[in-house]
Amino acid sequence: MVSQSTAPGPGVPRGDARTRGAVRVADRVVERIARAAVLQVDGVAPAGSSSGAIGSALGRTYPRVECDVAGDHIRVAVEIEAVWPASAAKVAQRVQSAVADQLHRLTGLEVDSVRVVVAQVVPAPEEYRRVR
Repeated sequence: MVSQSTAPGPGVPRGDARTRGAVRVADRVVERIARAAVLQVDGVAPAGSSSGAIGSALGRTYPRVECDVAGDHIRVAVEIEAVWPASAAKVAQRVQSAVADQLHRLTGLEVDSVRVVVAQVVPAPEEYRRVR
């Protein structure tokens, strides 16, 4: 149903984007997209892999993602745990790229910066370390 306030005026095609209003992507949605992108990068420790029960209960797990959306621009800060023996610098670069690409692709917003901090380096999970 189209209300009178959003209906296109006479002579304006129905599909004209100028008459459709505005779309706003919530900060929480942006953070979830960024977090999902981080967790798909090889060399990033799985969520909650080293925080323990108390850390998980307090919300102190990695990766930590904070996003600032201003208009159609996004700034992102990410803290991750890298898995030993992956190069922390290479993992951080891949995280930057993955987050920027995924956010731009899914939201259409301009990603101004993605700051990545490798907060810890953790041993590979047991299933990765076993010799087969």
